Amino acid sequence: SMPRRDIPSKVTGGVSYVQDMRLPGMVFGRVVRPSSYRAQLVSFDEGAIKAMPGVVAIVRDGNFLAVAAGREEQAIKAAQALRASAKWRETADLPPPAPALFEHLQGMPTQDKVVSEKVPTAPAGGRVTTLEATYTRPYQSHGSIGPSCAVAQFKDGKYTVWTHSQGVFPLRVDLAKVLRVPQSAITCTHVEGSGCYGHNGADDVACDAALVARATHGRPVKLQWMRDDEFSWEPYGSAMVVKMRARIDVDGRIVDWRHDVWSHPHSTRPTAGGGGNLLAGWHLAQPVEQIMVTKRPPSPPNQAERNATPLYDFPGQRVVLHYITDMPIRTSALRTLGAYSNVFALESFMDEAAAVANVDPVEFRLRHMKEPRARAVIETCAQKAGWQARPKGDGTRGRGFAFAQYKNTACYVAVAADVEVDRRTGKVRVTRAVSAVDAGLIINPDGIVNQIEGGIIQSASWTLKEHVAFDRQRITTRSWADYPILTFPEVPAVEVHLINRPDERPLGTGEGAQGPTVAAIANAIFNATGKRFRDLPFNPQRVKAALAQTPSRVTA
Repeated sequence: SMPRRDIPSKVTGGVSYVQDMRLPGMVFGRVVRPSSYRAQLVSFDEGAIKAMPGVVAIVRDGNFLAVAAGREEQAIKAAQALRASAKWRETADLPPPAPALFEHLQGMPTQDKVVSEKVPTAPAGGRVTTLEATYTRPYQSHGSIGPSCAVAQFKDGKYTVWTHSQGVFPLRVDLAKVLRVPQSAITCTHVEGSGCYGHNGADDVACDAALVARATHGRPVKLQWMRDDEFSWEPYGSAMVVKMRARIDVDGRIVDWRHDVWSHPHSTRPTAGGGGNLLAGWHLAQPVEQIMVTKRPPSPPNQAERNATPLYDFPGQRVVLHYITDMPIRTSALRTLGAYSNVFALESFMDEAAAVANVDPVEFRLRHMKEPRARAVIETCAQKAGWQARPKGDGTRGRGFAFAQYKNTACYVAVAADVEVDRRTGKVRVTRAVSAVDAGLIINPDGIVNQIEGGIIQSASWTLKEHVAFDRQRITTRSWADYPILTFPEVPAVEVHLINRPDERPLGTGEGAQGPTVAAIANAIFNATGKRFRDLPFNPQRVKAALAQTPSRVTA
């Protein structure tokens, strides 16, 4: 384990991020987005805003509207005045909110692909029980604590952009399309950003800054999104529907398995394709055509179907992706892509099947698992968590278990979660999470522990709290009040136990814990209350309403 050299400046207010950059002569920018996805700008009071203190430039190009000022608070005030004066023409073209959303998704045109299929060699003998369930996940935000930011300068016909993009070369390709200059006229320099992961607003804000820099006469401009920009306009993790079906024989074994998943694209990053994937480019008077993901991406790398194929040994199985190419709400890469939803469904359904078979959940997994490293992770996690066969919940406290190998090629992760359910308020608290991890050869133990701890905490937040709200016209999630996340007092005690394999290659650890964690929490709530939750998130309103419909606890 090596100490993190970047931590000291980050916790003492040092210069660490692009948000901290200061350049000579720098001005500050803010962008005013349309009031909804496809709104058209009708008018705004340019004269009044130009007269405000510190205003250096107002940029209007089609539906793109922004301001630059000498000081940051001046830019914020000018942007607020612009937003107040702007008039937009809107249309109601968003899908229906949940719960109707999930039926709507299943009714949209799809490209269907059989991801994996195995036909049983012999029919199941004797009585067979059929089990079916549907699981849903809402649109979810990155919820980056630090809003997206970039610094750009346009001087002598060339652009310099400082960005926390994860791909400076693809970003340069799309910037060249929007700015209508050759790529050689653009230099993109990576600077670490506060709160950047997956595909959030980092690429989009770089484009915003470059567009504003054209109007500041060579002065560099730092443009940072406001909180409502981040929540309303970043690409979300796709809403998903997963339908499961299994047949279980009299010996308590699954003989046939079905997994159908409906999902939007999970990657719409800047690309070398014909159009462009930068938000401002779609809003210009001469827009850059948005690249529509009209084909299912190759697998591997996989996206919506990630972790849909079970690692368990079933005589028959069929996994089908129903790929929704249309994006009425913008989606892209949120950590784990489709794995969070698929493992949630798969491992919750394994628990449901174990209950039908009247078998302990850990034992049920082991009886269907031949892969020795997977078995070792399951057994280690159960042992370290002090798992007792068929644990009994008491109506408010319970324990759940789940397992996955991320992407079916990376780290093996098992999680046991303890929860407390307040039946009066519906609030669920994860009190403890124990994880076992096999990532092959361990190079930096502390790095692996950090990844797993972070994944468990983030997954707990997604699972208990997070969803993007909208009506038929607008995204209505605009602030932390609309999008609560896990707070420090709510963070569970986390234990991570590593299994070193010095003779095996390193597998990679990032994102491996999110899927097992959501399923372990769902299974723990069932163990505590006898109520199975299949629709995320498990927020207090949903839990309280469901428990009110359950007169007494049912023990599997």
